[in-house]
Amino acid sequence: MATPMQGLPAGGSVPPGGPPNPSMPPQHPNQPQAGHSSQGQTSTTEVKFDNVAKVKALVWSLKDALSNLVRVAATNIYHTAAVDNGVRANTSDESTPPRLDKALEDFFSICNQIELSLRTIQECALQLRDSHQYLPVPVVATKPDPSNPQDGTLSYSQYINTIRAQVSFAKAVQDVLNEGARRINQPE
Repeated sequence: MATPMQGLPAGGSVPPGGPPNPSMPPQHPNQPQAGHSSQGQTSTTEVKFDNVAKVKALVWSLKDALSNLVRVAATNIYHTAAVDNGVRANTSDESTPPRLDKALEDFFSICNQIELSLRTIQECALQLRDSHQYLPVPVVATKPDPSNPQDGTLSYSQYINTIRAQVSFAKAVQDVLNEGARRINQPE
């Protein structure tokens, strides 16, 4: 009888760097490619790992977990069917099939990590949009030369003053709303 996952490597999953390509060596997401070095970078093994890169890396893990989940489910179905049909006696010397709940837990754990990263990406995008909407002028982090005013930018001290004004305005609005709510709730 044919195994449920023919054509895959012995582990039953795709390698973490992606599907094998005979013309190229396998690549892993956390390893830099040989021959590509950037000047000014102190460590070549250090990789910037932002949320988008996390999602991209987790997709391969999700594919592996899904493949493993299907393999475990097929093994359990095959084993249960064999026991039910009397083909195989349920003895202690036979190996028991892998547990489906652990494979499901691994799969859902990776799904939760991807969901968390996607929510973080969404929150960052919303924060960036709000930042551009309410403070469309770019901020210069370095101290500018006073004799050379830059067009359309804020110095850091101007940025801090703008933020302070926005925070005080938000507090004033909150105080007005709290006062209005208190007056509505007071008995006449």
